[in-house]
Amino acid sequence: MNHTHLHSRRPRSDMAQEIGTRIRERRDALGLTVAEVSRALGLSNGAVSQYETGRAVPKQEKIEALAEVLGTSPEWLMTGHEPEHLGYAQNAAEIRMLALMRRIPARLHPIVLAAVKGIADVEPSPGGQTARARRGDRSPS
Repeated sequence: MNHTHLHSRRPRSDMAQEIGTRIRERRDALGLTVAEVSRALGLSNGAVSQYETGRAVPKQEKIEALAEVLGTSPEWLMTGHEPEHLGYAQNAAEIRMLALMRRIPARLHPIVLAAVKGIADVEPSPGGQTARARRGDRSPS
């Protein structure tokens, strides 16, 4: 019986496994595939898989990029603790919106925010009320 394949892998550290678990769980929670994360980072699927299994630990610049793609903080990826003062995207759509917003010049942000606010004020929430109705505005639309 040949056991060389068992020795060819580098031992995984607890930290690497913990980081990998957080990456995989966050990616799964957002409904993203390994391929989508890999593409966003400019890495191979194998590299992201190695991160997720703890066979490789991302360098600091990749931790920062992963945090952005996964809508979380580098601190959370490294430690599992989220800074309380920060709010992050909670789903794939929010992450995509943030990524697009970052591509828009800062001088145009007020226009984009006004457009999004206008939609939010008119579009019913999952509970069926518009933001205007939730605020108690009685003025006609």
